Amino acid sequence: MKSRNKIKLANLTTWIMVITISVIAIWFIGFMVANTFDLNVFTKRTSDFMFGFIGFSAVLVLCSAILNISLNIGLIADSKVQELKTEGSNLIGKKFYVATLFGIIALIAFLFIGDYLTRKNEENKLVSAADYIVETYSESINKIAPSLTDTSKVGQIPEILKFLSNQKSEFPSVTLLTSGKYDGQFTYLEISHWESIENLKKPLFGNSFYKCQDYDCEYLQQLFTGKTNKSLFWTEKNDYKLYYPFVEKDTKYILLFTKYQRHGKVGSY
Repeated sequence: MKSRNKIKLANLTTWIMVITISVIAIWFIGFMVANTFDLNVFTKRTSDFMFGFIGFSAVLVLCSAILNISLNIGLIADSKVQELKTEGSNLIGKKFYVATLFGIIALIAFLFIGDYLTRKNEENKLVSAADYIVETYSESINKIAPSLTDTSKVGQIPEILKFLSNQKSEFPSVTLLTSGKYDGQFTYLEISHWESIENLKKPLFGNSFYKCQDYDCEYLQQLFTGKTNKSLFWTEKNDYKLYYPFVEKDTKYILLFTKYQRHGKVGSY
């Protein structure tokens, strides 16, 4: 092989290594950003493809390195490297650095935009599904309010919640939140579909207290004190929650629709 062809091939293998390593580095940066900020973007198949691509890239870099070393050894043996290499020695210039920086910025922007679109799309689906459940199964839901204040009927609430939980795939779980007083102090109570009838007949539904967090404590306080009657959608990491309030005379309660999703919406699955 002519020395000039060896140099071209050596330059090609060098570029292959640089580009491949850069792609892996950019993907790693994106992976770290997605995990640091809990961005929900990629589907399972997309993630599997990326890990497979990294494995393929590692083999490609290794083969390119071996070929590059062999070619450069041949060039050194020909003692013409310095003379001929001047034409294409400047492999990593300003354009490459600018392109790499642009790629990193574009990737980070893509992750945040993808996360926003995923969560917005999920919110629209969950709200739509909740509206469907409330409108379609209003007869069952209307039994909840009188059951909360009647110990002879309170036992049917878990069955109603179980029924609602199995109507739409968007919501693996539907629970009920209401309020009460413990030693004269305002508190929140939670009833799930697996709650026992014996507990529900006890004071405060067997002390079934709901542990609110920063994002919903204020909302619950405003709702049960009559300052708002709006619903609340909340999402973090892979958790989605929709608080759907009901006010019937002196009885107030919330149907809490929850969903956990493993992956985002970018990709085939």
